[in-house]
Amino acid sequence: MNLNYHKILIFDFETTGLTPVKDKIIEVGAVLLVKDQDTYKVSKSLDLLIKQDQMITPFITNLTGITNEMVEKDGVSEEFAFNELNHLIDDDTLLVAYNLAFDIGFLLKLYQTYVNRNYAITNDILDCMAVYKDRYEYPHKLMDAVAKFNLVNENAHRASDDALATFNVLSRLAEEQDNLKDYVNVLGYNPKYRAPDTYFFKKRIKTVPQGFKGLREIEKSK
Repeated sequence: MNLNYHKILIFDFETTGLTPVKDKIIEVGAVLLVKDQDTYKVSKSLDLLIKQDQMITPFITNLTGITNEMVEKDGVSEEFAFNELNHLIDDDTLLVAYNLAFDIGFLLKLYQTYVNRNYAITNDILDCMAVYKDRYEYPHKLMDAVAKFNLVNENAHRASDDALATFNVLSRLAEEQDNLKDYVNVLGYNPKYRAPDTYFFKKRIKTVPQGFKGLREIEKSK
């Protein structure tokens, strides 16, 4: 990967819903990559269930396989999970997720809860889905990208497995065309809806409308 970062953190959250304001994280998964000469190697991984006061609905259990009994038995506190995740991040760590606009809102909520209520994200970001969507036609879910590259993700919708799958997809995308740097600090979005919020980033985040035909809208915007 032609990226100028010593560390890359690929992370994923499973949550009770879609809105950081009212919903909660019930699982965090992360893969920390460290640059070794010209390649990135997995250095650490994180896989934690999180106890919450908010009940997990049958819909979320059916989607993720995570039950209320599982988080009660094996879950850690949200603050402990945040600290473990935050220990993997330094000032020059690139934050990566698949559909990052979703996960970054929940990460911001953690920082605003446990660090500063006015906290803003200072790290550079990269949305793996934006890269895949730029190059390939619909559908664009993580499982579609996994299938496209003949990869395996047996435990889809579990945070650590999705984080590792995102790493594998990103690696394949870099192998076919190593221009990932063009997607740093860029968020793609469906032009039928408003652009994603960027006010909680300290750095300027560019937003680019992306269609469903793999027409490389972000790449062409550079």
